[in-house]
Amino acid sequence: GCAQCCEWKVDGMADDLTRLLVSMEANIKAYEKEMKRGVDVTKKALRDVERRHKQSADVVSRTMGRLGGALAGGAALKGAQALIDTATRIDNALKVAGVSGDQLKTVYDSLFASAQANAAPMEALVQLYGRASLVQKELGISTSELLKFTDNVAVALRVSGKSAAESSGALLQLSQALGSGVVRAEEFNSMLEGALPIVQAAARGIDEAGGSVAKLRQLVVEGKVSSTAFFRGFQAGAVTLKDQVAGSTYTVAQGFTRLQNAAVDAARRINDTTGASRSAA
Repeated sequence: GCAQCCEWKVDGMADDLTRLLVSMEANIKAYEKEMKRGVDVTKKALRDVERRHKQSADVVSRTMGRLGGALAGGAALKGAQALIDTATRIDNALKVAGVSGDQLKTVYDSLFASAQANAAPMEALVQLYGRASLVQKELGISTSELLKFTDNVAVALRVSGKSAAESSGALLQLSQALGSGVVRAEEFNSMLEGALPIVQAAARGIDEAGGSVAKLRQLVVEGKVSSTAFFRGFQAGAVTLKDQVAGSTYTVAQGFTRLQNAAVDAARRINDTTGASRSAA
């Protein structure tokens, strides 16, 4: 009886072990299945994140592209507006100087040619021409003489190596000297400091000065240099100015000034054709 009992116990333990192994195998398979399902879910989630990230990056890229285009377009529009405004001011200054019709084109073309040849800002030359034109009758000069004077001043500025902006005070004093009847010491000193070649040319052209700036200054202090005499003396002595710049090359800054002049000229022509400034206003 004991042997049979032990046999039953062994068989029972074997059955329990078998069931346990079967259960464990089933659980392991279920676990593996769940693990595989979890991995698949994770991979899908990662793909979704990656896809959304790419979509977001594409949206940001397109948005920045449109923003960049808008900014570039705005900058271009602002630049075009500035050019047209400059061209409009130039035309207005010439009209205020009494230039109109066919003469407007002649004067403008002459001033533009001078500005480009001497790398001088077009608007600055027009301002000088306009100021000098106010005393044209007092000086007893023609329009062609006035244009020649403006060109000579542009050459003088190129000889000095200073920009029109740097010599703006001297140019203002020059225009005042031409309109005051007699050149004053204050005006002369300003020209001496800001536009020396102009004074040197005048000294060469005024007989009493004999080419000496110091002698010319003394004559000015004594009130012996009239506006007309200074104008005529400068014109006579300016013939050597172009010899001084002959063969010289343009600096980078002067090249940009000429480019700016060309851009203003192009804007002026487009504006005349399309009426862009009137439409913008």
